[in-house]
Amino acid sequence: MKFVITGGPSVGKTTIVNGLANRGFRVVNEIATQVIKEGKFLPWEDRKKFQVEVLRRQQSAEASILDFNNPVVLDRGLFDGEAYYIVDKMPIPQIFDSLDASQYAIAFLVEPLDFFDETDVRRENLEFTRNISLVLEECYASRHVKVVHVPAMSPDDRINFVHSHVEAYKKTHCFSPEQAALQASLLFRSMSPFAVGAF
Repeated sequence: MKFVITGGPSVGKTTIVNGLANRGFRVVNEIATQVIKEGKFLPWEDRKKFQVEVLRRQQSAEASILDFNNPVVLDRGLFDGEAYYIVDKMPIPQIFDSLDASQYAIAFLVEPLDFFDETDVRRENLEFTRNISLVLEECYASRHVKVVHVPAMSPDDRINFVHSHVEAYKKTHCFSPEQAALQASLLFRSMSPFAVGAF
């Protein structure tokens, strides 16, 4: 089960991801940041080549996740790239239409803070962050991925907020054939008037 932490630049996504990693969650760190630090593909030099490389690596990283029973937290998901194409007014590659959105349990949209921390990796601004946040939500919601807003709070409160939502989701959803069979059995017993102990 995969949980996406998404949002614009400088909203605190990585802080949340690192906090969840410290609590024992398996995480996939942001691919875009890794690509920028390598210096071969840079978004401010060639956005298209950069996005193609990020998507290629993101697909590879997510395809390698074979543990379906435990939550995996992703610092951005496959459709974050689509949002950047839209905001940059570039033609959207058809590949986004073939990507599987059903693999995502929840997309946590981290809401912007009231400041922007520019770095060598982040060269946008607060206005860009606010704009792309709206597009990111649409990219996931339009594919029927549940979007949960993470409001501006202290880092610990945000980590607790996401953690509690993940735990709540785990209690009500199945993640393996065995769990599915058990949940179906429990559901049938609760609905049947002839269930053991019902009379």
